[in-house]
Amino acid sequence: MSLALAELLVGAMAVYIAIGALVALVTVTVGAPRIDPAARGMPIQARMLIFPGAMLLWPIMLIKLVTQKAPPVS
Repeated sequence: MSLALAELLVGAMAVYIAIGALVALVTVTVGAPRIDPAARGMPIQARMLIFPGAMLLWPIMLIKLVTQKAPPVS
């Protein structure tokens, strides 16, 4: 692997993680209560447990934040 390719991969991962951190922060603070009714009464410290997963799976969380208007009916 060349040095240029390695730098490109590290840069791409850094961008992915940075975007993921922003989306996860929005998900934890505003999005979780909107997506899941069980998260409405939870303190922010409890919702921070989903931060790592939301950061790595940010494309899915972003789609949920944008498209879901009301919590699903179960």
